[in-house]
Amino acid sequence: MTSPVRTMESNGTVVAAANMMVQHDFGSVIVVEGKKPVGIITERDITKQVIKGEKVLKETVKNVMTKAIVTAPPNMPIQDAFELMLTNKVRRLPIVENNNIVGIVTVKDLMRWVLRVSYEPNIPKRIKMILEAQ
Repeated sequence: MTSPVRTMESNGTVVAAANMMVQHDFGSVIVVEGKKPVGIITERDITKQVIKGEKVLKETVKNVMTKAIVTAPPNMPIQDAFELMLTNKVRRLPIVENNNIVGIVTVKDLMRWVLRVSYEPNIPKRIKMILEAQ
């Protein structure tokens, strides 16, 4: 999983979320109220709304985010995370412990895991470079 996770309060603007994604090269931001995750806003969420008009950029993320987020505990086996993501058709899986966001597993994280496992125990240098790149 990736940690720490980029978060923003639910009253933040869509344009602020988009700027955060661009600045940090992420495809999503977890929306929180206090420390509790209440949604996720993704590049796709923003794109779908911007097509309707640019005024959405001034909206709060609470009005645009996906509210029914699928989450997992930190001790979930990776195979179960794969299954959960595929079953729910999500590319990002926030990891939550005691109602606090502690990390996120993305499709990219899972691809790196598969690549690492497929080469273990002798991971070639070129593969190590790919795995270490963020």
